[in-house]
Amino acid sequence: MKPAEHLRYRELLELRKEQLSQQVGDRLHGHGLERHEDAALPRRADDTDDEAVASSMRDADVASLARAARELALIDAAYERLADGSYGVCVDCDDPIPADRLLAFPEAARCAQCQTRFEKAHAHAVYRTAN
Repeated sequence: MKPAEHLRYRELLELRKEQLSQQVGDRLHGHGLERHEDAALPRRADDTDDEAVASSMRDADVASLARAARELALIDAAYERLADGSYGVCVDCDDPIPADRLLAFPEAARCAQCQTRFEKAHAHAVYRTAN
Protein backbone atom coordinates (compact mmCIF):
# COMPACT_ATOMS: atom_id res chain seq x y z
CA MET A 1 0.00 0.00 0.00
CA LYS A 2 1.32 3.43 -0.92
CA PRO A 3 2.02 5.88 1.92
CA ALA A 4 -0.68 8.26 0.67
CA GLU A 5 -3.28 5.47 0.72
CA HIS A 6 -2.12 4.39 4.18
CA LEU A 7 -2.59 7.95 5.44
CA ARG A 8 -5.99 8.29 3.79
CA TYR A 9 -7.34 5.12 5.42
CA ARG A 10 -5.87 6.13 8.79
CA GLU A 11 -7.67 9.47 8.50
CA LEU A 12 -10.94 7.73 7.63
CA LEU A 13 -10.55 5.44 10.64
CA GLU A 14 -9.77 8.38 12.91
CA LEU A 15 -12.80 10.29 11.66
CA ARG A 16 -15.13 7.34 12.22
CA LYS A 17 -13.65 6.68 15.67
CA GLU A 18 -14.19 10.32 16.60
CA GLN A 19 -17.81 10.17 15.38
CA LEU A 20 -18.51 7.01 17.36
CA SER A 21 -16.83 8.37 20.47
CA GLN A 22 -18.98 11.49 20.22
CA GLN A 23 -22.14 9.39 19.85
CA VAL A 24 -21.23 7.28 22.87
CA GLY A 25 -20.37 10.35 24.90
CA ASP A 26 -23.62 12.04 23.97
CA ARG A 27 -25.59 8.91 24.84
CA LEU A 28 -23.87 8.43 28.20
CA HIS A 29 -23.38 11.98 29.34
CA GLY A 30 -26.68 13.44 28.26
CA HIS A 31 -27.10 17.17 28.35
CA GLY A 32 -25.20 19.23 30.88
CA LEU A 33 -23.07 16.52 32.47
CA GLU A 34 -19.44 17.58 32.57
CA ARG A 35 -17.76 14.89 34.66
CA HIS A 36 -16.89 11.40 33.48
CA GLU A 37 -18.18 9.97 36.76
CA ASP A 38 -21.66 11.21 35.88
CA ALA A 39 -21.84 9.13 32.70
CA ALA A 40 -24.82 6.79 32.56
CA LEU A 41 -27.69 5.86 30.32
CA PRO A 42 -30.48 8.40 30.59
CA ARG A 43 -33.38 7.61 32.88
CA ARG A 44 -35.97 6.94 30.21
CA ALA A 45 -38.77 6.92 32.80
CA ASP A 46 -38.19 10.69 32.99
CA ASP A 47 -39.01 10.97 29.26
CA THR A 48 -42.35 9.19 29.36
CA ASP A 49 -44.93 7.93 31.82
CA ASP A 50 -45.35 4.69 29.85
CA GLU A 51 -43.09 1.97 31.28
CA ALA A 52 -43.22 -0.08 28.06
CA VAL A 53 -42.02 2.91 26.03
CA ALA A 54 -39.31 3.66 28.59
CA SER A 55 -38.17 0.03 28.43
CA SER A 56 -38.03 0.13 24.62
CA MET A 57 -36.03 3.36 24.76
CA ARG A 58 -33.57 1.80 27.23
CA ASP A 59 -33.21 -1.25 24.98
CA ALA A 60 -32.49 1.04 22.02
CA ASP A 61 -29.85 2.88 24.07
CA VAL A 62 -28.13 -0.37 25.02
CA ALA A 63 -28.26 -1.69 21.44
CA SER A 64 -26.80 1.56 20.12
CA LEU A 65 -23.94 1.44 22.61
CA ALA A 66 -23.26 -2.22 21.85
CA ARG A 67 -23.09 -1.47 18.09
CA ALA A 68 -20.72 1.43 18.73
CA ALA A 69 -18.51 -0.73 20.95
CA ARG A 70 -18.31 -3.45 18.26
CA GLU A 71 -17.43 -0.90 15.60
CA LEU A 72 -14.79 0.71 17.81
CA ALA A 73 -13.23 -2.72 18.31
CA LEU A 74 -13.19 -3.22 14.52
CA ILE A 75 -11.51 0.16 14.11
CA ASP A 76 -8.86 -0.73 16.69
CA ALA A 77 -8.22 -4.00 14.82
CA ALA A 78 -7.90 -2.04 11.56
CA TYR A 79 -5.27 0.21 13.22
CA GLU A 80 -3.33 -2.94 14.13
CA ARG A 81 -3.50 -4.17 10.53
CA LEU A 82 -2.27 -0.78 9.33
CA ALA A 83 0.66 -1.03 11.75
CA ASP A 84 1.64 -4.58 10.77
CA GLY A 85 1.16 -4.05 7.02
CA SER A 86 -1.78 -6.42 6.58
CA TYR A 87 -4.40 -3.70 6.14
CA GLY A 88 -6.36 -4.02 2.91
CA VAL A 89 -5.87 -7.79 2.67
CA CYS A 90 -8.79 -10.10 3.44
CA VAL A 91 -8.19 -12.01 6.68
CA ASP A 92 -9.94 -15.07 5.22
CA CYS A 93 -8.80 -15.44 1.60
CA ASP A 94 -5.69 -13.18 1.55
CA ASP A 95 -6.97 -11.36 -1.55
CA PRO A 96 -6.80 -7.56 -1.65
CA ILE A 97 -9.91 -5.78 -0.38
CA PRO A 98 -11.09 -3.41 -3.14
CA ALA A 99 -10.43 0.28 -2.49
CA ASP A 100 -14.11 1.20 -2.87
CA ARG A 101 -14.97 -1.21 -0.02
CA LEU A 102 -12.22 0.25 2.19
CA LEU A 103 -13.39 3.77 1.44
CA ALA A 104 -16.94 2.86 2.43
CA PHE A 105 -15.91 0.67 5.40
CA PRO A 106 -12.31 1.49 6.36
CA GLU A 107 -12.53 -0.99 9.24
CA ALA A 108 -13.29 -3.87 6.84
CA ALA A 109 -11.19 -6.97 7.51
CA ARG A 110 -12.75 -9.09 4.77
CA CYS A 111 -13.58 -8.75 1.10
CA ALA A 112 -17.31 -8.57 0.37
CA GLN A 113 -17.59 -12.28 -0.55
CA CYS A 114 -15.83 -13.49 2.60
CA GLN A 115 -17.83 -11.03 4.73
CA THR A 116 -21.08 -12.43 3.33
CA ARG A 117 -19.94 -15.99 4.10
CA PHE A 118 -18.84 -14.92 7.60
CA GLU A 119 -22.18 -13.25 8.33
CA LYS A 120 -24.15 -16.27 7.12
CA ALA A 121 -22.02 -18.63 9.20
CA HIS A 122 -22.35 -16.49 12.32
CA ALA A 123 -25.92 -15.22 11.93
CA HIS A 124 -27.28 -17.70 14.47
CA ALA A 125 -24.77 -16.53 17.12
CA VAL A 126 -25.66 -12.87 16.57
CA TYR A 127 -29.36 -13.65 16.81
CA ARG A 128 -28.93 -15.66 20.02
CA THR A 129 -26.88 -12.93 21.73
CA ALA A 130 -29.32 -10.23 20.66
CA ASN A 131 -32.28 -11.99 22.27
